[in-house]
Amino acid sequence: MSKEKKFKILAVDDEKANLDLLIHILKDTYIVYPAKSGEAALKKAAEIQPDLILLDVIMPEMNGFEVLEKLKADDLTQHIPVFFITALNNTEDEKRALGLGAVDYIVKPFNADMVKVRIKTQLQLIKYMRTIEELGMFDELTGMPNRKSFDKQLMVEWGRAVREKTPVSLIMIDVDEGEENALIEVAGVINARLKRVTDVHARYSETMFAIILPNTNRDGAAIVAEDIIKGVKALTLEEGVQITLSVGISSTQPKHDDPISYFVLQADRNLFKAKAEKNTVSY
Repeated sequence: MSKEKKFKILAVDDEKANLDLLIHILKDTYIVYPAKSGEAALKKAAEIQPDLILLDVIMPEMNGFEVLEKLKADDLTQHIPVFFITALNNTEDEKRALGLGAVDYIVKPFNADMVKVRIKTQLQLIKYMRTIEELGMFDELTGMPNRKSFDKQLMVEWGRAVREKTPVSLIMIDVDEGEENALIEVAGVINARLKRVTDVHARYSETMFAIILPNTNRDGAAIVAEDIIKGVKALTLEEGVQITLSVGISSTQPKHDDPISYFVLQADRNLFKAKAEKNTVSY
């Protein structure tokens, strides 16, 4: 990024030694802002609008989970991706972090090179999203990325899943009838219910939406799908108006020679299976 503006990272930890280490390993590539408390983190996040926040969990007065909840509740900061870097090394805490909308969870003591790689991956995604905004790769009706954007990002996430040996899931959602108002309402629910900035959503076709969920298995994808369905059911609609969804899910941990086309086809088949069997979700 020698000819480009450097990304800004906000590092939050109540231990000075931890902050100093993060600044040391990142300062040559990024602009790093330190914060030693949750309150200071919230204030700086709103002021400087960092591209990424590195957040400790165990802090006095306000822990990292509480900080993340406040970040997501504020229109000024809800879009900022958050990495947890913490000594808490258990599945329940990691699930809670990801459920609140964190994009990654790194356990201390961490490997400096791995932290840099995972940060670089996240910031590349941010750069991509900004690029598609500039190139007009968004659907005019819903404001979502369009099919062209989806196809390009699916290739990126598929390649990443192959390299990192992680699962990836795809949710296909069809809006029965598919009138413009219904599509706008469902798009709004999808935007509101997806909690990770790494999740990629798009208007896939005239009546269909697609969601790519990196580092997510089938069970995780099912939770996301059910949450979106709940959101649609909770909509306040005009009298006599009803929105019906059909949802298909495909999940895999891809290998180098696996065809991406089959991955998409499987989600499409499960969607039509759901329609044929009059179920909401099939996977």
